[in-house]
Amino acid sequence: MSTASFSLRSCSSRCCGSLLVLFGLSACGDNTPKIPAELLNGNGCAAPDYPSGPFGSEEGDTLANACFKGFRDPARVSHDQASLETIAFSDYYDPTGSKGDQLLLINTAAVWCSACRSEHEGLTAKNDQYQPLGVRIVSTLFQDAARNPATLRDLSAWVETFSSDYAMLLDPDYQLGTYASAETAPLNLVVDARTMKIEKKLLGDQPTILWPFIDAALAKP
Repeated sequence: MSTASFSLRSCSSRCCGSLLVLFGLSACGDNTPKIPAELLNGNGCAAPDYPSGPFGSEEGDTLANACFKGFRDPARVSHDQASLETIAFSDYYDPTGSKGDQLLLINTAAVWCSACRSEHEGLTAKNDQYQPLGVRIVSTLFQDAARNPATLRDLSAWVETFSSDYAMLLDPDYQLGTYASAETAPLNLVVDARTMKIEKKLLGDQPTILWPFIDAALAKP
C-alpha cells in the first residue's frame, strides 16, 4: 500500500480533505525541488546570551541554537508567506524564568511519516494542556510525501489539517538531522529552558514515555 493511500484511509474525516491537498501538492515531479533562499535560516542565528558550547545531540548535552522560518502561533495568523517569521531555539531560553518557560519540546515531522501524523492528531490538545504549565512545543516539518524538502505549501496544509496552535516551522534542509536520521521520525527532544540541556531524546512516537517524563520534570522543585 502506498504512503498516500494508507494515510487517506487511516485519517479522520476532519483531516482527510486537507491531506488530499497536502499529498496533491507534494507528489508532483521526480526531481528534488530547490529550496527557496528565504526558507533557509541555518546561519546568522545571532543570540549572544545563549549558552556557549560545547554542543551535542544526546541527553545531557547543550542544544545548539538554530533558526527557522515558520508560524509561531498558526492559530492566529494566515498561513502564507506574509505571516512567516524567523523563530530560533534561543527565543525559548529562559535562564531566570522571567518568560515562564520551563521545558521546550522540539518535535520533527514529515508528510510521509504516519507516526508523525498520528502524533500531531493529539498534539494540539497536549499543547492546550501543557502550555499553561510552561511547556513550549516547537515542531518542524522537513519533508513532503515524496521525501523532498518541505515547502511553505506543505506547512500551510499541515497546520490546517491538524489545527496546530503551537509553533510550526519549516526545516527543508533538515537541520535537526544532527539529532536523528529522517527514517526515525518523529524525533522528540525535551529541553530544559533554563539551561538548554537535552533532558530526554526519543525516536519515534512514544507518548507513554514522553508525557510521563514531562509530568515528572514539571513536578521537580
